[in-house]
Amino acid sequence: MSKPALRLFQSHDNTDRRERELDRITGTAEPKTVAVPLGKVVPLLMDAVSNDRAWLSDFAEDTVRIDADLYDVLLAYQQIQSRAA
Repeated sequence: MSKPALRLFQSHDNTDRRERELDRITGTAEPKTVAVPLGKVVPLLMDAVSNDRAWLSDFAEDTVRIDADLYDVLLAYQQIQSRAA
């Protein structure tokens, strides 16, 4: 009995992978997104800001989608902060 060979990708997977990469390079692919609870992201971002992590600047121009209600709260908070300054 022979041992089964470990295959990471089947031949059609390599073709699909190459096509997805070409789509990404040309800008025709859908951007990759992940849904994450805000409570998991905020502490990590706060730590990165307080420790002046260089990688934050890599994402400074990226677009982030947030709930419209959260956006309204953030705008109101921004106004309160600017009045207090």
